[in-house]
This record gives sequence, C-alpha cells and structure tokens, in this order.
Amino acid sequence: MSVDQMDRMRLEGTDRPAALAALTGHALQAFLRNPMAAFFTLVFPLIFLVIVSAIVGDQTTEGGVPISQFLVAPFAVFGVAQASFTLVATDTAILRERGVLLRLRAAPVAPRIILAARICASAVVAGFTVLLLTAVGVLAYDVQVVWNKVPAALVTLLLGIGCCTALGLALAASIRTVTATQALAQGLLIPLAFISDVFIVGADLPRPLAWLGSFLPLKHLAGAMAETFEPGDGAGFSPGHLAALVAWTLAGILLARLRFGWQPRERVTGERAVEMAPRSLRKDLSAPRRRIGNSSFVLFRGQVSYALLGLRRDVLSVFFAVVFPALLLALFPAVFGDARVHGLTMAQYLFAGLAAYTVAVTAFVDMPEGVVGARSTGVLKRLLGTPLPFRWYVAGRVCAALVVALLGIAVLAAIGLSFLGVRIDLARLPAMLVTVTLGSLCFSALGLAVAALLPAARSLVAVTLGTLMPLCFLSEIFVVGDRPLPGTITAVADVFPLRHLLQALLTATGPGTAGAGFAWWHLAVLAVWASLGLVVPRLRRSSLM
Repeated sequence: MSVDQMDRMRLEGTDRPAALAALTGHALQAFLRNPMAAFFTLVFPLIFLVIVSAIVGDQTTEGGVPISQFLVAPFAVFGVAQASFTLVATDTAILRERGVLLRLRAAPVAPRIILAARICASAVVAGFTVLLLTAVGVLAYDVQVVWNKVPAALVTLLLGIGCCTALGLALAASIRTVTATQALAQGLLIPLAFISDVFIVGADLPRPLAWLGSFLPLKHLAGAMAETFEPGDGAGFSPGHLAALVAWTLAGILLARLRFGWQPRERVTGERAVEMAPRSLRKDLSAPRRRIGNSSFVLFRGQVSYALLGLRRDVLSVFFAVVFPALLLALFPAVFGDARVHGLTMAQYLFAGLAAYTVAVTAFVDMPEGVVGARSTGVLKRLLGTPLPFRWYVAGRVCAALVVALLGIAVLAAIGLSFLGVRIDLARLPAMLVTVTLGSLCFSALGLAVAALLPAARSLVAVTLGTLMPLCFLSEIFVVGDRPLPGTITAVADVFPLRHLLQALLTATGPGTAGAGFAWWHLAVLAVWASLGLVVPRLRRSSLM
C-alpha cells in the first residue's frame, strides 16, 4: 500500500465526523444564500398556513377540534418534500454541471461522506421547517402537540426525508441538464401536492387521480404525518404508509446508484455551441457580420426576439407561467366537480383568475429577473456603448412578457373551451385584450421598481414571488369555494392591483353580462399603480444599469 493510500485512509477514518460536519455546514450556508430555495421551503408553507388559518377562522370539527389542528401536517409535508426532493435534486445537478462534485470527488474524503452531507443538510432544513410551522400553529392557532405521538412523528419525518432525498438524487442522476432537473422537480411536486392530501385535504378525486396519488409517495407521507397530529390515544404509527415510504426509498437508492455520475454532462463550447444554436443564429455566427439597421422598429423587434429567446431557454419560468396554470385549470374542476365560485362555475372563475396570475407572474417575476440578470453580468453597462437606447431594451422585455402572458392565456382558453365548458364572448374580447395589456404594463412597471430598489440579483425572485403568491390567495386568484374571505383580508387585497386585474378579467370574460366588458374603475386602479411603479425606475435608473 502506498503512502498516499495510507494517508487517504487515515483522513477518511479519523476526520470523517469533522468532514461530514464541515460539508453539511457548507451546504446549509449555500441554502441560506439562495433566497428562492428558502422561500419555497420555509416561507411558502408558512404563508399557506397563515392564509388558510385566517380563512377557516374558529371553525372546529364535530368533536370540537380546531380545523387549524389539521393544517400544520400537510404544509409541513410540502416543506419537507421541497427541502429533501426539489432542493437535493436541483443542487446535485448544479454542483455536478459546475464541476464541484468532480473536485470534491478528488478530495481526501469518501464519496459517501459528500452525499451524506447533502442529505444531512436537507434533513436539518426539513426538520426546521416542521418545527417552524408547528411553533406558529401552537402559538397562533391553538394547535396542540400530541405528545404520545411525537416518536411516531420523528420516525415518519426521518423516513419521509430519506424517501424524498433518495428520489431527488435519482432524479438528478437520471436527467442530463440543470434546467430540466429544476423544471421536473417543481413540475412533479406542485401538481402532486394537489392530489396527495397536501394542498387539498380529503377531496373526492376522480378515480385515476386518486389512484395516482395513492401510488406515489407524497400522499403516504402526508397520511402518516397527519396521523401524528390527530388528537387521541395510540402511538400514531401508520404501518401501511411507512412501508410505502420504505419501498420508494429503496427504489430511489437503486436508481441513484445505477445512474449517478460525478462528471459534468452538459458541456457546450466552441463549435458544438454553434451546432446547437438555432439555424438563424448559426448563420449569423458563421457568416461575416453585416451592418444592422438602427431604426427604432428594428431595435425594438430585435430586443423582443432576444427576450423571447431567453424566456424560451428558461424552462422553469415557462413552466410557472404557462404549464402550471394550465394544470390547475384542468385539475381543480376535476377535484371539486360542480362547485360554484361567486356565482360562476369553477372553470369559468378559474379561467379569469389564472389568466390574471399568468399576467402577473410573467411581468412581475420573470421580466425583472431577466433585467437583473443582464445587470449582474454587465450587459446593461455595455448597452451604453451601443446605438440601442435603454428604453428599447426595457420595451422589448415588457413586450416579451406580454407575448408569453398571451400565450399562457391562449393555452388556458384552449383547455377551458375544449373540455371545461368555459365561455368567452367574442364581443368582449377587445376588453379582455385591453385588460391583459394594461395589467402586464402595470406589473412590469412594479417589477422594474423592485429591480431598481434591490441591489442583489439573488434576492429579486424571492421578493417578487414572495409578494405575488400571498396576494394570489388574498385576491382570490386561487379559490376553491364560495366562502367569503374575512373583511380585513379583502380590505388589504383591495389596495393592491392583482385583485383589480382579476375583477376586470371577470367582467371581460363572465358570461351572461351586458356591455362591452370594460371595468373602468379597476382599469383606472391598474393605470395608477403603473404610473406609481414607473416613478421608481425613472428616479433610480442608475441602479438598473
């Protein structure tokens, strides 16, 4: 045995706990420096708990148990899955493609220590999420800790973390690119949360959805965790659910072992980049440069094309703007059947609500994210030395957001008209287009204002998405019944533009109403917010550059 091998064995043996602790601490620091991950793992479930608890108020079950007692478990399950599945899958793919895993593989640390550190970090984050939600539930909503079931809760939590982590590693090992891994992780978790007793508990699902939810592990984790919060005697263990989690854990470990690799898989440089570029761009890269006209129309069209190309490559943004609302529109009527919302069918109401969400997420979240990304890489600074005015760059981004919003609404309309009985009056189609355009301009102005105020690009999405998602609930974008919101919530929502965009779209799309469909009061509020939003980037234009 060589001296190097002996040194490596000594380091792996004697320093194993220290190495595990150091790598786990590094992973936790990376999590804290990722506002997007922290938002979806910690803040998003907490927002759900607060808003839904405010809606149900002091309602109790027939046995006198507050409804809030049964809200902590499902939202905690989402936080656990977010930390252990989505975060592990995404971080592993990112570290692999950046070459970090390969460099760690060459370090004098056993590979199992490297992976164990990622698992420990996800377990710490998941455990903290459960503690946070439980503490808020106990302190604010009279949630009772069922002490005789705490051991079962700990066992369930550990098995859930292990299961989600194994599946996260399996997903990262099976998918080639980072963007595809991110999109699949979120694209699988969020829809499954609706059919797995996480976001909607006890719903009478159609048989195929009920079967799918019962087969996949998230519902088993939700069921086992819910049992540990159920008041009463007993140990709180759910043998059937726990056995299913063990089976999925073993399947995830097996797939991860078969597919896992340390080498980056997504390397595109030089001639290979030219080969993978679109045909029109490939022609531009290989041919001599020609002088490009600098007329306003040419500059504007070029910026719109450039912004759309960037959005097309951002799979996660496209998912949340186009695919996610389409999934909700298809799923909610299937879950709630003939339920009516404010006098409209579920599908008719959701069409307007999800159209408003699509407009807001493309203009308020995705558009400023692209601007801030260009600012952080120095692109906006370099614009100062080109014939392109900054206003045309921004106009191109805003127009691209509007185009994506219209695409998302077209997908919603296709699903609603074809399968769900949604009705759109063609005579009020101009009112709908005007509302969508004004709403997109309003939220674009507000998104630019947030971008101008935030110096750090990493915190932008956490702020914009962290503002938008609660407003979606306060403004009744995501609504599953006809129960009115408390007056204080309605008063708060009336201040902000999202509720006015929803009401304007309901006026433009609601069947059986007279008139051209223009909700002038709500459109005026959107115009006022747009004007206020434009003030900030004009005053702080240097911050945008």
